[in-house]
Amino acid sequence: MQLAVRAFLVSFGLIFVGLGYFFGVNMAGEARAGADRAERLAPAHAATLERAAPGTELLVEGTLSPQNQPRFRDFVAYVREEFRGADDNGDDKWVEDERVTPPLLLEADGLVQIANADYTLISPHERWQEAGLNWSSSTEEGTKRYAGLVAGRPVTTIGAVTQGREGNTLQAELIYGGTRQSYIASQREASSILPWVGLAVALAGAGVALLGAWGLRRWR
Repeated sequence: MQLAVRAFLVSFGLIFVGLGYFFGVNMAGEARAGADRAERLAPAHAATLERAAPGTELLVEGTLSPQNQPRFRDFVAYVREEFRGADDNGDDKWVEDERVTPPLLLEADGLVQIANADYTLISPHERWQEAGLNWSSSTEEGTKRYAGLVAGRPVTTIGAVTQGREGNTLQAELIYGGTRQSYIASQREASSILPWVGLAVALAGAGVALLGAWGLRRWR
């Protein structure tokens, strides 16, 4: 085994150890914190938002108003990905090429206005993909797939109260396509699974790094 290959194995393995730590500790911790946060915040309604002071953190559980205009098909907000052929491992490669997340109206015992267009969209209501699976290097166009939110469906959002022209609005951090309870459950599930995923990735990386380190020791 050449010296450069052995050094590469050590570096490659340590990268995977770091990824395992990221999945098992950082991402699991974020999921746990998200669930704790949603459990701490009681569902707010339109009247709660109107009475709240600017900067107050609120969780609103409601439905997307029919007043929201579809942006593509039935989606009032969506993320689009484009097929770009296969990656180095032969797996399908999809790249996000468009994100449409406009301010939205929610119905929660009255209308709640989401003021911003930079929220994170989590767990879309529906997905849709163009027929076929193609990528043209000459036109640089590929099959598109969409994941988005649909009017009339339940959503949960967390954000901070802001002062709008016609009353208080919500500066949303995230909009989840489902109920508060299902959001909490999904975050709890992720926080329990991710440590095992992280451990598996870290152990695999440690094994590769040890193999390379053993080779380097023999080289000396």
